[in-house]
Amino acid sequence: MSIGSELTAARERADMTIEQLSTSTRIRSGLLAAMEADDFSRCGGNFYARGHIRSIARVVKADPEALLAKFDEANPAPQPDRVRREERASDKRPILHSARPRWGLVLGAILVALMGWGIMRLFTLPSDVEANASKTTPTAAVTTPAPKPSAKPTAKPTTPGKPQKPAAPLRTKLSLTARGDGSYVTIRNSKGLKLFQGVLGPGSTQTINYAGEIRVTLESGGNITVYINNTKVTPPAKRFTILPTGKIATPED
Repeated sequence: MSIGSELTAARERADMTIEQLSTSTRIRSGLLAAMEADDFSRCGGNFYARGHIRSIARVVKADPEALLAKFDEANPAPQPDRVRREERASDKRPILHSARPRWGLVLGAILVALMGWGIMRLFTLPSDVEANASKTTPTAAVTTPAPKPSAKPTAKPTTPGKPQKPAAPLRTKLSLTARGDGSYVTIRNSKGLKLFQGVLGPGSTQTINYAGEIRVTLESGGNITVYINNTKVTPPAKRFTILPTGKIATPED
């Protein structure tokens, strides 16, 4: 049994509703419902979550140490000694500075090379001009008529066949309508990603269209009407799984 289920069982044994427990502990009813659904991310960290668990246990006359042990098992805290050792090890690592090129030496070498090339050309330019002048002879210009382009048959463009689109995956339409006092609802996919989480008030409806497995958790199953693909169904329990085919399968504990 998870820590959220144990909190729910302790509250029910104390014959208290979430609103009554919220008044006694001064914890918001939405946060209490999320904690009973094993969602402690809204508590602001493990420190505050543990404080809320102690307050709840004190009001419902439950053993706080057993509940905290269950919470610590599911939400282990980071080891401070290990973090400090890693920080000290990172501080002792040598810092390597990238070597910067010496641009002064590079520019000096380029200037020396350019000066040497200029001096060499200064002494060899007259002899090169005379040698080139003796070798040049006038050439007669000959013009040849350009050939006429031959007409080529135009090929008709071929239209490639349209690729067939892959079959779209099956999508399941899930609609939840609240009646009575409503209920806190959590909807996830097969990987645990939340598709919806919150309180459905009286008369409100939440619709999900999803291609894949859908896992639903209802705090008050009797206050929620379930429709799958526009067909009214009756879930076997507060927690149930909807397969991509639209059928309901009870998840394994």
